[in-house]
Amino acid sequence: MTDGPFKNLQLDSRLKRFAVAVQNEAEDHDTRCALGSHAIVNGILAGNAELIRDLRSFGQDGQLDLDPKGSINCIFDKHDRSEFADDLQREVTMRLHEGETSKGAIDQALDACVETNIGRVITRIQEAGYEAHRQGPMYKDQFDRLIKGSNHVMKSLDRSRIREAVKGCDKNAFKPDVKRITGVDERIL
Repeated sequence: MTDGPFKNLQLDSRLKRFAVAVQNEAEDHDTRCALGSHAIVNGILAGNAELIRDLRSFGQDGQLDLDPKGSINCIFDKHDRSEFADDLQREVTMRLHEGETSKGAIDQALDACVETNIGRVITRIQEAGYEAHRQGPMYKDQFDRLIKGSNHVMKSLDRSRIREAVKGCDKNAFKPDVKRITGVDERIL
């Protein structure tokens, strides 16, 4: 099967695979959810896994930190900047300012940023589909199916499992679910 109108979408390979699955009526809902979850987790962890590990281990040594805001900002400064890292720093800082403990602030900020990222993924898929439709390789019915299907799948994702995969820096958390279907006529039960 060729990618057809998805071949030139400005999406990474995992999101393209998800977009193709949304269009493919032969794919079941669970497989689509696994592909979407896998793409989201890997998109977040790409370039951010070390930052998340460092934040999650902050305070584990038992030392009392007199300036947790400064220490956490130092952790962010040690790592490369990304859209996710910027959002995470903003969320952690806000929660620390509200009086949350550093561990609680980091956990709550990660949860909030995962939700924000899921929304951005939906937008990114829709924009790529719109661009493909506007340029001609994607027909209106394909575009409508992409929008409707991706929205439906994204609403039904197992968000708690995604959050745990991100917090645990487990980029392969959904890989077994993604590999369930190995061929056109092969289904592993």
